[in-house]
Amino acid sequence: MPRIDTLARRSAAIAAAAALAVTTAALVGSQSAAATTGCRVDYAISSQWPGGFGATVAVTNLGDAVTGWRLSWTFPGDERITQSWNGTHTQSGKQVTVANASWNGGIATGATASFGFNATAGSAPATPAVFTLNGVTCTGSTTTTTTSTTTQPGRPMVENNFAVTREGAYGDNRYTVFRPSNPQVVGGALPVLAFGNGACAHTDNREVTQALTFIASKGFVVVDTGSVDGSPNGVPSGSPIPSLLTGAITWAEREHNRPGSPLAQRLDLTRVATAGHSCGGLEALVAAQDRRVDAAVSLNSGFFADGSFGYSRSELGKLHTPVMFLDGGPSDVAYDNTRANYNLATVPAMLAEHPQAGHVGFITGSQLTEGMTAVVHFLDMVLNNNQTARSYILDPSGLASRSPWAVSRKNF
Repeated sequence: MPRIDTLARRSAAIAAAAALAVTTAALVGSQSAAATTGCRVDYAISSQWPGGFGATVAVTNLGDAVTGWRLSWTFPGDERITQSWNGTHTQSGKQVTVANASWNGGIATGATASFGFNATAGSAPATPAVFTLNGVTCTGSTTTTTTSTTTQPGRPMVENNFAVTREGAYGDNRYTVFRPSNPQVVGGALPVLAFGNGACAHTDNREVTQALTFIASKGFVVVDTGSVDGSPNGVPSGSPIPSLLTGAITWAEREHNRPGSPLAQRLDLTRVATAGHSCGGLEALVAAQDRRVDAAVSLNSGFFADGSFGYSRSELGKLHTPVMFLDGGPSDVAYDNTRANYNLATVPAMLAEHPQAGHVGFITGSQLTEGMTAVVHFLDMVLNNNQTARSYILDPSGLASRSPWAVSRKNF
Protein backbone atom coordinates (compact mmCIF):
# COMPACT_ATOMS: atom_id res chain seq x y z
CA MET A 1 0.00 0.00 0.00
CA PRO A 2 1.26 3.55 -0.55
CA ARG A 3 3.04 5.28 2.26
CA ILE A 4 0.74 8.02 3.54
CA ASP A 5 2.33 10.70 5.75
CA THR A 6 4.59 8.31 7.69
CA LEU A 7 5.65 10.81 10.34
CA ALA A 8 2.11 11.87 11.16
CA ARG A 9 0.97 8.26 11.31
CA ARG A 10 3.81 7.21 13.63
CA SER A 11 3.34 10.26 15.86
CA ALA A 12 -0.33 9.45 16.15
CA ALA A 13 0.48 5.84 17.02
CA ILE A 14 2.87 6.91 19.75
CA ALA A 15 0.32 9.32 21.19
CA ALA A 16 -2.33 6.62 21.14
CA ALA A 17 0.03 4.20 22.86
CA ALA A 18 0.70 6.73 25.61
CA ALA A 19 -3.02 7.06 26.25
CA LEU A 20 -3.47 3.31 26.39
CA ALA A 21 -0.55 2.84 28.76
CA VAL A 22 -2.36 4.64 31.58
CA THR A 23 -5.53 2.61 31.16
CA THR A 24 -5.46 -0.66 33.07
CA ALA A 25 -7.60 -3.66 32.11
CA ALA A 26 -8.56 -1.90 28.87
CA LEU A 27 -10.04 -4.02 26.13
CA VAL A 28 -8.44 -3.17 22.79
CA GLY A 29 -10.71 -3.75 19.81
CA SER A 30 -9.76 -4.19 16.20
CA GLN A 31 -10.97 -2.64 13.01
CA SER A 32 -10.12 -2.83 9.36
CA ALA A 33 -8.89 -0.16 7.00
CA ALA A 34 -9.27 -0.41 3.23
CA ALA A 35 -6.65 1.04 0.94
CA THR A 36 -6.74 1.32 -2.84
CA THR A 37 -3.43 1.18 -4.70
CA GLY A 38 -2.60 1.37 -8.37
CA CYS A 39 -0.54 3.34 -10.84
CA ARG A 40 0.32 3.77 -14.51
CA VAL A 41 3.71 4.80 -15.89
CA ASP A 42 4.25 6.40 -19.27
CA TYR A 43 7.95 6.14 -20.15
CA ALA A 44 9.15 7.80 -23.34
CA ILE A 45 12.53 8.28 -25.02
CA SER A 46 12.47 11.99 -25.83
CA SER A 47 15.83 12.27 -27.59
CA GLN A 48 18.84 10.20 -28.57
CA TRP A 49 22.46 10.85 -29.48
CA PRO A 50 25.57 8.67 -29.88
CA GLY A 51 26.17 7.04 -26.49
CA GLY A 52 23.18 8.53 -24.73
CA PHE A 53 19.53 9.51 -24.58
CA GLY A 54 16.94 11.56 -22.74
CA ALA A 55 13.68 10.25 -21.30
CA THR A 56 10.51 11.59 -19.73
CA VAL A 57 8.44 9.65 -17.22
CA ALA A 58 4.86 10.38 -16.16
CA VAL A 59 3.48 8.59 -13.09
CA THR A 60 -0.30 8.54 -12.71
CA ASN A 61 -1.63 7.59 -9.29
CA LEU A 62 -4.77 5.46 -9.66
CA GLY A 63 -5.12 4.67 -5.96
CA ASP A 64 -5.48 6.64 -2.75
CA ALA A 65 -3.65 9.95 -2.62
CA VAL A 66 0.04 9.81 -1.69
CA THR A 67 2.10 12.53 -0.03
CA GLY A 68 5.51 11.24 -1.07
CA TRP A 69 6.52 8.99 -3.96
CA ARG A 70 9.38 6.79 -5.08
CA LEU A 71 9.36 5.17 -8.51
CA SER A 72 11.69 2.20 -9.01
CA TRP A 73 12.68 0.14 -12.03
CA THR A 74 15.50 -1.96 -13.49
CA PHE A 75 17.16 -0.91 -16.72
CA PRO A 76 17.29 -3.72 -19.32
CA GLY A 77 20.78 -2.77 -20.54
CA ASP A 78 23.77 -0.68 -19.50
CA GLU A 79 21.86 2.60 -19.18
CA ARG A 80 23.27 4.96 -16.57
CA ILE A 81 21.52 8.17 -15.47
CA THR A 82 23.79 11.23 -15.48
CA GLN A 83 21.27 13.98 -14.80
CA SER A 84 17.66 14.18 -13.63
CA TRP A 85 15.10 16.90 -12.98
CA ASN A 86 11.81 17.20 -11.09
CA GLY A 87 13.00 14.30 -8.92
CA THR A 88 16.09 12.89 -7.21
CA HIS A 89 17.59 9.70 -8.62
CA THR A 90 19.74 6.97 -7.10
CA GLN A 91 21.17 4.10 -9.12
CA SER A 92 23.02 0.93 -8.19
CA GLY A 93 23.89 -1.20 -11.18
CA LYS A 94 20.74 -1.50 -13.25
CA GLN A 95 18.42 -0.65 -10.36
CA VAL A 96 17.04 2.89 -10.24
CA THR A 97 14.84 4.80 -7.83
CA VAL A 98 13.58 8.35 -8.40
CA ALA A 99 12.06 10.18 -5.42
CA ASN A 100 9.90 13.26 -5.53
CA ALA A 101 11.32 16.75 -5.32
CA SER A 102 10.37 18.89 -2.32
CA TRP A 103 7.51 20.51 -4.22
CA ASN A 104 5.86 17.62 -6.12
CA GLY A 105 5.52 14.88 -3.51
CA GLY A 106 1.73 14.89 -3.41
CA ILE A 107 -0.17 12.96 -6.08
CA ALA A 108 -3.94 12.97 -5.71
CA THR A 109 -6.07 10.13 -7.02
CA GLY A 110 -6.01 10.38 -10.82
CA ALA A 111 -3.24 12.99 -10.81
CA THR A 112 0.16 12.71 -12.50
CA ALA A 113 3.72 13.60 -11.49
CA SER A 114 6.39 13.87 -14.18
CA PHE A 115 10.16 13.95 -14.26
CA GLY A 116 12.94 13.50 -16.79
CA PHE A 117 16.55 12.42 -17.08
CA ASN A 118 19.54 12.07 -19.36
CA ALA A 119 21.55 8.86 -19.44
CA THR A 120 24.40 7.13 -21.17
CA ALA A 121 23.83 3.89 -23.09
CA GLY A 122 26.08 1.61 -25.10
CA SER A 123 23.22 0.48 -27.33
CA ALA A 124 19.70 1.54 -28.21
CA PRO A 125 17.82 2.19 -24.94
CA ALA A 126 14.74 0.09 -24.20
CA THR A 127 11.75 0.68 -21.95
CA PRO A 128 12.02 -1.04 -18.53
CA ALA A 129 9.55 -3.88 -18.09
CA VAL A 130 8.31 -3.20 -14.55
CA PHE A 131 7.85 -0.05 -12.48
CA THR A 132 6.90 0.13 -8.80
CA LEU A 133 5.45 3.17 -7.03
CA ASN A 134 6.14 3.09 -3.29
CA GLY A 135 6.57 -0.67 -3.57
CA VAL A 136 3.38 -1.28 -5.59
CA THR A 137 3.77 -2.64 -9.12
CA CYS A 138 2.25 -0.28 -11.68
CA THR A 139 -0.11 -2.35 -13.83
CA GLY A 140 -2.53 0.33 -14.96
CA SER A 141 -5.24 -1.03 -12.66
CA THR A 142 -6.13 -0.75 -8.98
CA THR A 143 -6.19 -3.15 -6.05
CA THR A 144 -8.12 -2.71 -2.82
CA THR A 145 -6.64 -4.32 0.27
CA THR A 146 -7.92 -4.54 3.81
CA THR A 147 -5.48 -4.37 6.69
CA SER A 148 -6.01 -4.79 10.39
CA THR A 149 -5.43 -1.77 12.60
CA THR A 150 -5.56 -3.82 15.80
CA THR A 151 -3.28 -2.62 18.56
CA GLN A 152 -1.54 -5.45 20.37
CA PRO A 153 -1.63 -5.25 24.16
CA GLY A 154 -0.28 -8.76 24.68
CA ARG A 155 2.16 -11.12 23.02
CA PRO A 156 5.33 -9.34 21.88
CA MET A 157 7.41 -10.43 18.89
CA VAL A 158 10.33 -11.36 21.12
CA GLU A 159 8.38 -14.42 22.28
CA ASN A 160 8.44 -15.89 18.76
CA ASN A 161 11.07 -18.48 17.88
CA PHE A 162 10.79 -19.27 14.17
CA ALA A 163 13.31 -21.35 12.27
CA VAL A 164 15.49 -19.02 10.18
CA THR A 165 16.80 -19.26 6.63
CA ARG A 166 19.95 -17.33 5.70
CA GLU A 167 20.27 -16.89 1.93
CA GLY A 168 21.60 -14.62 -0.77
CA ALA A 169 19.19 -11.94 -1.94
CA TYR A 170 17.48 -12.98 -5.16
CA GLY A 171 19.11 -11.23 -8.11
CA ASP A 172 21.41 -9.03 -6.01
CA ASN A 173 24.56 -10.42 -4.39
CA ARG A 174 25.11 -7.20 -2.45
CA TYR A 175 22.75 -8.54 0.22
CA THR A 176 22.14 -11.48 2.53
CA VAL A 177 18.62 -12.15 3.76
CA PHE A 178 17.68 -13.57 7.16
CA ARG A 179 14.01 -14.59 7.30
CA PRO A 180 11.61 -17.02 8.94
CA SER A 181 12.04 -20.24 6.96
CA ASN A 182 8.29 -20.68 6.52
CA PRO A 183 6.72 -17.20 6.24
CA GLN A 184 3.24 -18.77 6.07
CA VAL A 185 3.39 -19.89 9.71
CA VAL A 186 4.14 -16.40 11.01
CA GLY A 187 0.48 -15.49 10.81
CA GLY A 188 0.82 -12.04 9.26
CA ALA A 189 2.91 -9.82 7.03
CA LEU A 190 6.56 -9.48 8.03
CA PRO A 191 8.24 -6.17 8.87
CA VAL A 192 11.53 -5.38 7.13
CA LEU A 193 14.84 -4.40 8.73
CA ALA A 194 17.77 -3.15 6.62
CA PHE A 195 21.05 -3.65 8.50
CA GLY A 196 24.53 -2.17 8.10
CA ASN A 197 27.60 -4.03 9.37
CA GLY A 198 30.40 -2.90 11.65
CA ALA A 199 33.42 -1.43 9.87
CA CYS A 200 31.02 -0.82 6.96
CA ALA A 201 31.87 -4.34 5.81
CA HIS A 202 30.00 -4.68 2.53
CA THR A 203 31.02 -8.19 1.54
CA ASP A 204 31.38 -10.11 4.81
CA ASN A 205 28.54 -10.27 7.36
CA ARG A 206 29.69 -13.27 9.39
CA GLU A 207 30.23 -11.09 12.47
CA VAL A 208 26.52 -10.23 12.69
CA THR A 209 25.07 -13.59 11.62
CA GLN A 210 24.14 -14.71 15.12
CA ALA A 211 22.58 -11.36 16.05
CA LEU A 212 20.56 -11.09 12.85
CA THR A 213 19.42 -14.70 13.09
CA PHE A 214 18.04 -13.83 16.54
CA ILE A 215 16.08 -10.87 15.12
CA ALA A 216 14.76 -12.87 12.16
CA SER A 217 13.60 -15.65 14.48
CA LYS A 218 11.21 -13.16 16.08
CA GLY A 219 9.38 -12.52 12.81
CA PHE A 220 11.44 -9.97 10.88
CA VAL A 221 12.91 -10.12 7.41
CA VAL A 222 16.43 -8.71 7.76
CA VAL A 223 18.28 -7.58 4.62
CA ASP A 224 21.96 -7.19 5.44
CA THR A 225 24.74 -5.68 3.36
CA GLY A 226 27.20 -8.26 2.11
CA SER A 227 27.14 -11.32 -0.12
CA VAL A 228 25.97 -14.52 1.53
CA ASP A 229 29.32 -16.29 1.06
CA GLY A 230 31.60 -13.30 1.48
CA SER A 231 32.49 -13.24 -2.20
CA PRO A 232 33.29 -9.95 -3.98
CA ASN A 233 30.15 -8.09 -5.00
CA GLY A 234 31.60 -4.90 -6.42
CA VAL A 235 30.97 -2.83 -3.29
CA PRO A 236 33.96 -1.33 -1.41
CA SER A 237 34.11 -1.64 2.37
CA GLY A 238 35.34 0.74 5.06
CA SER A 239 33.22 3.85 4.45
CA PRO A 240 29.48 4.45 4.86
CA ILE A 241 27.26 3.87 1.84
CA PRO A 242 23.75 4.62 3.17
CA SER A 243 22.23 3.96 -0.25
CA LEU A 244 22.97 0.28 0.33
CA LEU A 245 20.36 0.25 3.09
CA THR A 246 17.77 2.16 1.09
CA GLY A 247 18.60 -0.22 -1.76
CA ALA A 248 17.88 -3.12 0.60
CA ILE A 249 14.40 -1.70 1.15
CA THR A 250 13.91 -1.37 -2.61
CA TRP A 251 14.99 -5.02 -2.98
CA ALA A 252 12.35 -6.00 -0.42
CA GLU A 253 9.72 -4.08 -2.37
CA ARG A 254 10.61 -5.97 -5.55
CA GLU A 255 10.67 -9.31 -3.76
CA HIS A 256 7.26 -8.63 -2.25
CA ASN A 257 5.90 -8.30 -5.79
CA ARG A 258 7.95 -11.05 -7.50
CA PRO A 259 5.87 -14.10 -8.44
CA GLY A 260 7.42 -17.25 -7.02
CA SER A 261 9.31 -15.49 -4.25
CA PRO A 262 8.98 -17.08 -0.79
CA LEU A 263 8.24 -13.54 0.38
CA ALA A 264 5.70 -12.70 -2.33
CA GLN A 265 2.89 -10.68 -0.70
CA ARG A 266 4.37 -11.63 2.70
CA LEU A 267 6.05 -8.32 3.60
CA ASP A 268 4.54 -5.34 5.35
CA LEU A 269 6.18 -2.41 3.61
CA THR A 270 4.47 0.01 5.98
CA ARG A 271 6.67 -1.36 8.79
CA VAL A 272 10.29 -0.74 7.80
CA ALA A 273 13.34 0.01 9.95
CA THR A 274 17.06 0.55 9.54
CA ALA A 275 19.74 -0.52 12.01
CA GLY A 276 23.49 -0.90 12.03
CA HIS A 277 26.55 -1.51 14.17
CA SER A 278 29.47 0.93 14.47
CA CYS A 279 30.18 2.30 10.96
CA GLY A 280 27.01 0.55 9.83
CA GLY A 281 25.13 2.59 12.41
CA LEU A 282 26.06 5.74 10.49
CA GLU A 283 24.59 4.13 7.39
CA ALA A 284 21.42 3.32 9.31
CA LEU A 285 20.99 6.86 10.65
CA VAL A 286 21.38 8.42 7.21
CA ALA A 287 19.19 5.82 5.50
CA ALA A 288 16.51 6.41 8.16
CA GLN A 289 15.85 9.78 6.54
CA ASP A 290 14.15 7.86 3.72
CA ARG A 291 10.37 8.32 3.68
CA ARG A 292 9.83 4.55 3.75
CA VAL A 293 11.58 4.12 7.12
CA ASP A 294 9.60 4.12 10.37
CA ALA A 295 12.26 3.39 13.02
CA ALA A 296 16.04 3.41 13.41
CA VAL A 297 18.54 1.67 15.71
CA SER A 298 22.14 2.80 16.17
CA LEU A 299 24.35 0.19 17.85
CA ASN A 300 27.64 1.51 19.27
CA SER A 301 27.67 4.34 16.77
CA GLY A 302 26.98 8.00 16.10
CA PHE A 303 28.04 10.93 13.96
CA PHE A 304 31.41 12.46 14.86
CA ALA A 305 31.73 16.08 15.94
CA ASP A 306 34.33 16.70 13.20
CA GLY A 307 32.23 15.18 10.44
CA SER A 308 34.43 12.10 10.03
CA PHE A 309 33.30 9.63 7.37
CA GLY A 310 31.63 12.44 5.46
CA TYR A 311 28.61 13.04 7.70
CA SER A 312 28.17 15.70 10.37
CA ARG A 313 25.89 15.71 13.38
CA SER A 314 23.52 17.98 11.46
CA GLU A 315 22.22 14.72 9.93
CA LEU A 316 20.40 14.09 13.20
CA GLY A 317 18.09 16.99 12.44
CA LYS A 318 16.89 15.17 9.32
CA LEU A 319 15.52 12.17 11.21
CA HIS A 320 11.74 11.80 11.20
CA THR A 321 11.37 8.49 13.04
CA PRO A 322 11.89 7.29 16.61
CA VAL A 323 15.49 6.16 17.18
CA MET A 324 17.19 3.86 19.65
CA PHE A 325 20.86 4.33 20.62
CA LEU A 326 22.78 1.57 22.40
CA ASP A 327 26.28 1.77 23.78
CA GLY A 328 28.53 -0.57 25.72
CA GLY A 329 29.69 1.80 28.43
CA PRO A 330 32.96 3.76 28.82
CA SER A 331 35.04 0.97 27.23
CA ASP A 332 33.02 1.30 24.03
CA VAL A 333 34.98 3.43 21.53
CA ALA A 334 31.66 4.89 20.40
CA TYR A 335 30.52 5.75 23.95
CA ASP A 336 30.95 9.54 23.67
CA ASN A 337 29.53 9.69 20.15
CA THR A 338 26.48 7.64 21.07
CA ARG A 339 25.68 9.84 24.06
CA ALA A 340 26.22 13.06 22.11
CA ASN A 341 23.99 11.87 19.28
CA TYR A 342 21.22 10.95 21.68
CA ASN A 343 21.44 14.38 23.32
CA LEU A 344 21.13 16.11 19.93
CA ALA A 345 18.24 14.02 18.59
CA THR A 346 14.95 15.91 18.32
CA VAL A 347 12.74 12.93 17.46
CA PRO A 348 11.50 10.44 20.08
CA ALA A 349 14.72 8.80 21.23
CA MET A 350 16.00 6.39 23.83
CA LEU A 351 19.51 5.60 25.04
CA ALA A 352 20.26 2.15 26.49
CA GLU A 353 23.70 1.57 28.00
CA HIS A 354 25.27 -1.68 29.20
CA PRO A 355 28.65 -0.95 30.81
CA GLN A 356 29.94 -4.49 30.31
CA ALA A 357 29.20 -4.77 26.58
CA GLY A 358 32.04 -2.67 25.20
CA HIS A 359 32.01 -2.11 21.46
CA VAL A 360 31.01 -5.57 20.21
CA GLY A 361 29.24 -7.25 23.14
CA PHE A 362 25.78 -6.78 21.61
CA ILE A 363 26.98 -8.36 18.35
CA THR A 364 29.36 -11.15 19.31
CA GLY A 365 29.66 -11.10 23.10
CA SER A 366 27.76 -12.36 26.10
CA GLN A 367 25.40 -9.37 25.92
CA LEU A 368 24.07 -10.39 22.48
CA THR A 369 20.77 -11.80 23.71
CA GLU A 370 20.13 -8.86 26.03
CA GLY A 371 21.02 -6.33 23.35
CA MET A 372 19.02 -7.93 20.56
CA THR A 373 16.06 -8.43 22.91
CA ALA A 374 16.05 -4.69 23.54
CA VAL A 375 16.26 -4.01 19.78
CA VAL A 376 13.34 -6.34 19.03
CA HIS A 377 11.21 -4.78 21.77
CA PHE A 378 11.97 -1.27 20.50
CA LEU A 379 11.02 -2.17 16.91
CA ASP A 380 7.92 -4.00 18.14
CA MET A 381 6.88 -0.91 20.09
CA VAL A 382 7.37 1.53 17.21
CA LEU A 383 6.35 -0.60 14.23
CA ASN A 384 3.49 -2.55 15.84
CA ASN A 385 2.41 -0.36 18.74
CA ASN A 386 2.78 -3.42 20.95
CA GLN A 387 1.98 -2.44 24.53
CA THR A 388 4.06 -5.16 26.19
CA ALA A 389 7.10 -4.05 24.20
CA ARG A 390 6.38 -0.43 25.05
CA SER A 391 6.36 -1.26 28.76
CA TYR A 392 9.67 -3.11 28.44
CA ILE A 393 11.32 -0.19 26.68
CA LEU A 394 9.84 2.84 28.45
CA ASP A 395 8.57 1.82 31.90
CA PRO A 396 10.87 2.00 34.94
CA SER A 397 9.99 -1.65 35.62
CA GLY A 398 11.25 -2.71 32.16
CA LEU A 399 14.77 -2.60 30.74
CA ALA A 400 15.72 0.21 33.13
CA SER A 401 15.23 -2.14 36.09
CA ARG A 402 17.58 -4.79 34.73
CA SER A 403 21.06 -4.32 36.19
CA PRO A 404 23.47 -3.07 34.95
CA TRP A 405 21.45 -1.33 32.19
CA ALA A 406 20.97 2.45 32.31
CA VAL A 407 18.13 3.86 30.20
CA SER A 408 17.22 7.40 29.19
CA ARG A 409 14.39 8.53 26.95
CA LYS A 410 12.87 11.73 25.58
CA ASN A 411 9.97 12.91 23.42
CA PHE A 412 8.01 9.66 23.88
